[in-house]
Amino acid sequence: MSQTMMLIEKSSHCVSWYDTETGALQGRLALPDFPHEFVVDQDNHYAYVGHYGVQNSGVEGTDGRSVIVIDIRKQEIVHRYDLGEHARPHGISLDAQGRLYVLSEWSGHLLVKENPRAFDQGWDHVTPVGGEKPHLFALTGDGRTAYSMNLNSGDVTVLDPYDPTRIPVSIKTGEKPEGRCLREEAGVLYTSQRISNTVAVVDTKTLQVQRIFPTPQDPCRVYYDAKRNRLVTMNHHGGSFSVFDEATGEMLHEQKTPANPLALCIDDEAAYAYIAIDCEQVQRFNLDTFEVVQTFDTGKEPDVMVILPEGYSKHWEVNA
Repeated sequence: MSQTMMLIEKSSHCVSWYDTETGALQGRLALPDFPHEFVVDQDNHYAYVGHYGVQNSGVEGTDGRSVIVIDIRKQEIVHRYDLGEHARPHGISLDAQGRLYVLSEWSGHLLVKENPRAFDQGWDHVTPVGGEKPHLFALTGDGRTAYSMNLNSGDVTVLDPYDPTRIPVSIKTGEKPEGRCLREEAGVLYTSQRISNTVAVVDTKTLQVQRIFPTPQDPCRVYYDAKRNRLVTMNHHGGSFSVFDEATGEMLHEQKTPANPLALCIDDEAAYAYIAIDCEQVQRFNLDTFEVVQTFDTGKEPDVMVILPEGYSKHWEVNA
């Protein structure tokens, strides 16, 4: 039985669902212009989508001021959370208790909704992150520590989303940190610096950079392959993805993509990875051989994706 990919298509202004084996479209839901990051809750019932409102971080504009709640089983919008002055929501996450965290690039604050299924309005906690143009963040499971990637100040700031009186700690990692990957159990945070062309390895106990290693051009995202103890970067303007030995930082493989890569998702068995590519495609490749085993067509500017469990499409068949 096949799985389903839920995929944001930024410049088609929608979220779509695809069969991962055949690439067949299983549904499409129109959203406000330029949705971006999204997160799915633990039982795969609701997705929370940040309405960023512009195509990328280099574009001016503050039209995006909400979080859109999607009932995945019905493929319907069921609520919108208003962000008010906290425009351009980009980074978004849920902690282990299901609380929702949203990062406003415009106001530089992290907002917390303790019960995102309440479908009311208002935010329970609003905390400044202490960096310039925060874009993405990593979050511990208990939600008490967030690591904000700040594009313009060249640092990662560490903060407590529940205590705005605590001054965020700044860690200088390089120019334009954006990608982030937290291995909480190992006490390590990986960040990728798009202008410095580096990955930094941060000790989350000492809040010090342990080591830095070079990457190909413009590593916009970084991911951890736990099965092989490797790191994978998406090199946006470099038009490639690259694979590194985690322990040494040695680059083991670089592979060109048909256009600029945008995001990656590793499956639960860590056998394959899916890459969204800026030529209206998603490619699946083998993480051992790097062979591309599947390509399917998408809407415009496919980006963040989540793989839903096997047989999930039964919900739509029932609702049809």
